Order: sequence, then structure tokens, then C-alpha cells
Amino acid sequence: MTNRKTTTEKIQAERERKQQIDNEIKRLLQQERAEERKKRNHRICKRGGLLEKLLPDTIALTDEQFEQFLKKVMLNDQTRRTLERYTAQGEKAPAYVPAGKAETVSEITGAEQTESEVRTF
Repeated sequence: MTNRKTTTEKIQAERERKQQIDNEIKRLLQQERAEERKKRNHRICKRGGLLEKLLPDTIALTDEQFEQFLKKVMLNDQTRRTLERYTAQGEKAPAYVPAGKAETVSEITGAEQTESEVRTF
């Protein structure tokens, strides 16, 4: 007795193998997306927590007020230049300096500010 498969049986076996490979690819892609989601959620929570730690008064703001605050802070020229400098060549941001430890804003940001560039809210 021979165990030779017919051409039709070989085709069916290869289709099943292809389906298994496709299912494995789908599973791996789902796993990759889940890992990326976890990383993103962790980053958002960590940065949001840091923001609340540094600016505890923002906790009481509504979502709209908080959004407006961030827009005003983030869309000024000094902030944009600082961000561009950090991202241009992968430069690391300076370490956080607690209030009262730095003598000037320029020590924290590494850039001089004129009185017109310093904004208060």
C-alpha cells in the first residue's frame, strides 16, 4: 500500500497550510498592535501624571480650559524653538530643575529669553 497523495490532496494540504500561516500573521499583527497600544497608554499616563505633578493647579481645569492652556503654552515661539532643538538631532532635553533651584529661565531651557518672550497666564 502506498501513501502517495493525489494532486488534489496536495493542493488541499497546501491551502490548509497557507490558511494556518495567514492566521498566524493575523495573530502576530494583533499582538503587535496591542503592544503598541500599551506603550502609548503608558506614555500618555506617565506624561499626564508628570504634567499634573509639575502644575497641580491644572487638575481643577475643565478639559476645554486645559486644552486652551496647553495651546497657549505650547504654541509660543520659545516653546517651538526648544522643541525643534530637542527633536532636530535627537538631543536630550535638560533634566528637570525643581522650583527655586534654577536662577534663571535660561538655565532650564538653555536659551535666553527677552521680557517680551516670557508669557504669563
